[in-house]
Amino acid sequence: MDQRRPPPAAPPVSPSALPSLNPVDEIRQTVERFLTGCLDPVLCEPGEESLAISHDNFVLESRNGALRLQAWDARRNLVRRLTGIERESRGKLVLKVERFGKRTGTLELVDLKRAAGENVPLRSARLHFRDRFRRFLLRQFPTHKLAELTTEADLEHSLSPAYPRALLRQGTSAWAAIGVAPDAVHPDGVLTFGLIWLEYLRHRDPSLAVHGLILYLPAGREKTTCLRLLFLDPAAAQYFAFVYDEDGLEAPVDLRDYGNLDTRLELAKPPPTAAIRKNRFHSEYPEAWLESQVRSHIQAIDASFLPAPVYGQVPAFAASHRGVLDLLAVESSGRLAVIELKATEDVHLPLQALDYWMRVQWHLARGEFSAQGYFPGRELLRQSPRLLLVSPALDFHPTNERVLRYFSSDIPVEQVGVGLKWRKELKVVMLRSCSSCPSKFSRTSKTPSAI
Repeated sequence: MDQRRPPPAAPPVSPSALPSLNPVDEIRQTVERFLTGCLDPVLCEPGEESLAISHDNFVLESRNGALRLQAWDARRNLVRRLTGIERESRGKLVLKVERFGKRTGTLELVDLKRAAGENVPLRSARLHFRDRFRRFLLRQFPTHKLAELTTEADLEHSLSPAYPRALLRQGTSAWAAIGVAPDAVHPDGVLTFGLIWLEYLRHRDPSLAVHGLILYLPAGREKTTCLRLLFLDPAAAQYFAFVYDEDGLEAPVDLRDYGNLDTRLELAKPPPTAAIRKNRFHSEYPEAWLESQVRSHIQAIDASFLPAPVYGQVPAFAASHRGVLDLLAVESSGRLAVIELKATEDVHLPLQALDYWMRVQWHLARGEFSAQGYFPGRELLRQSPRLLLVSPALDFHPTNERVLRYFSSDIPVEQVGVGLKWRKELKVVMLRSCSSCPSKFSRTSKTPSAI
């Protein structure tokens, strides 16, 4: 019998002694492992259309201690810095990201085939809210027939499944309606898709007088939408908003209660030179590159602009999720111009631009730009600022012009399209004025009692 003792057990290894991945490598390996097991992967950003990805249009790149993701298709080029893993579940990986200007957010990698089970509760939640929306419409508008109610996606007409939409009819008179669930990821997007729905209905059946849009909004998340409604043209359409509470009880909104803006105007600082911003950011952020080009060649956009100063992100307000960059320039006459920049297609561009314009108008009407040192030596006109949407000519979303038709005629808005080679040479190839183009489907105004 062997009496030898077994060798002593090895001492436990301290966790601190084990080799560990640095955060960048850990994120990269998690993403690569997830994608390796995907059958039909797409990239999803809140409020945006999903982007199908493959080896041919998806890159992870480590640079200067940071990990950047880039994905593209024929219409978009998305670049984000990955800062962590939010959570992982079957068929879904939620990433923490940082956008230009250190704005944080999330990005989802979803395997459409493996995550099918996860779509069941999503569809269930949408159907539940659709039924709630139905009860609201029947309760508030008993004399109208609920002719249509759906949450189905219609990509051809840019109709989102995230917001239930309806058509109320009374003979040849009708109203479009749209609602926002209490847990909606992007509640402020409802007005964009509501106007698209309204325009779609008017085009689909010209014999039907669709007077306007009814909105059903969760309490506490309605302010941005109500502010935007104040700057739409009442001659093009009528708007009625209802706010509902946790118990599902709704009440009509008086839009005049939403006139106060969340905005501030800091003391003027010397604008950064375009060259510095371009050298630092242009390879990673298309909007930053476009901004540097416009700063450097502002008179290529409009010869009436003074070449300097051109200010960015003025005024500041709580909108860190915005994917556009803003510039403020002045004409030689002293009239201000708000310039919104977007290097890729964005369905929400018009209303995001409106958010910025209304704040510039607010400070201008109070004489605060001159008081805070902006455009020194220049007397600023109190005339409504111009609003210019600048983007590559082929990258305006097809619905942008349709949404702009509903803007107030007091907002002089223009779409400025630059050529495909804008990174090398900024050249305007398309100029479209929208301030004088109200919707041809304008109807006689209706009062709430007439609905």
